[in-house]
Amino acid sequence: MAGLAENDTVSTIGKHGERVRLFPRWERGKFLTARSIVHAILIVLLLGAPWIDIGGHPAVRFDIPARRAYILGQTFFATDGAYFLFFFGFIVFSVFFFTALFGRAWCGWSCPQTVFLESLIRPIERLIDGPVSKQKKLHAQPWNFAKLWRRGLKNAIFIAVAGAIATTFVAYFLGREGILEAQLHPSAHPFGTGVFLFLTAALSFDFVWFREQTCIVVCPYGRFQSVLLDENSLTVGYHEKRGEPRGKATDPDAGDCVNCRACVQVCPTGIDIRNGNQMECIQCMACIDACDGIMNKLGRDPGLIQLTSQRALEGKKTRLLRPRVVVYGLGLLAVCIAMVFTVSTRAPVELNLGRQPTAPFVTLPDGRIQNALRLRVSNKGGDARTFTLAAPSGVQFELITPLPTFEVPPGGIEHIPVFVAAPTDAEAEIRIEVRDDTDFLETVEIPFMRAPQ
Repeated sequence: MAGLAENDTVSTIGKHGERVRLFPRWERGKFLTARSIVHAILIVLLLGAPWIDIGGHPAVRFDIPARRAYILGQTFFATDGAYFLFFFGFIVFSVFFFTALFGRAWCGWSCPQTVFLESLIRPIERLIDGPVSKQKKLHAQPWNFAKLWRRGLKNAIFIAVAGAIATTFVAYFLGREGILEAQLHPSAHPFGTGVFLFLTAALSFDFVWFREQTCIVVCPYGRFQSVLLDENSLTVGYHEKRGEPRGKATDPDAGDCVNCRACVQVCPTGIDIRNGNQMECIQCMACIDACDGIMNKLGRDPGLIQLTSQRALEGKKTRLLRPRVVVYGLGLLAVCIAMVFTVSTRAPVELNLGRQPTAPFVTLPDGRIQNALRLRVSNKGGDARTFTLAAPSGVQFELITPLPTFEVPPGGIEHIPVFVAAPTDAEAEIRIEVRDDTDFLETVEIPFMRAPQ
């Protein structure tokens, strides 16, 4: 690619290793409009999930002390770990599948770093400091009252935004009441308060200073995406044959690129897309909007920079359906089907019959053998259930429990002590019938413990 040797270093690092501040220009276009809508939806979902109730619980909450999670009206217990394996499989195959198809689109369209930075932080900065020209002038001028109050106001708002995001993140784990109590009384939740302070500090550092360096230096995704891409993957690309040689719009021998650098000026990571596909490109497609705007003003066809594949840039046909896409797609489809099926068909009640931590059996005065058991009842439904325990008809066991009838609240767990007495020649399995006030009926079994014959 032309000019590649001139772009072999990160543009945000100066000749002497100093940080080069970026001031990306805001260029309205179809991709920016679409991306802004996506970002707005994601911000509402991310910041609203812990504060909105579905089925009597927050839309999303991970209650670690109680070992359960509430996700979109469903309650998951510690014994439901298999469902989270499906979720992690969904994430992995989604990354593989969509990266193979659309390159690094996740970074520019869905990553929380980009969502908050481009749709919250930079708009606030433009509101306080003005457009890019004024931002550069303010950055270069010496400290005075005007610069001091603008920097103070802007950074105070950034810290407040970071605190709001950190508060919501902690609310995913402590819940609404827990996070509010932690805010008013930090000593009541020392760990939650510590996480809140750490996240607020980290996000403030990111919003105030680090910014795009997170994508360029810290995030590993840009480094391993090369193994997921191929020449058919859709990425942001520059049509070198059409654009070169660069020259003035009035030069009949020049290509369509007039070297206005609009694509560089809008890039949030400071790259020049004309130098080819680069690790720092987060595929936000701002350069496409900027270039199309210039082409429209010059009366030329848009698309000098567009979402395309390397094969298309070489004049060949793009193959969207290819082996790796098929494999990743089938894996994603299989995980989704398995996750939906297992969640939708899981039993509303989970029973587990175990032994109490005492002697495995004792001999009663009348010669019978008694086993001390404990029944664990998990109500995974949204309504309270009243359960009744009984021994099946025709068995030799006598069921003894202080709670033959008990209620389990929605999402609750109860441990019921159960004692079973039987003669020494009784059958080898203990069976207990568990009914509720609806049509639920299930029999749980456990071996009957006794002295060897």
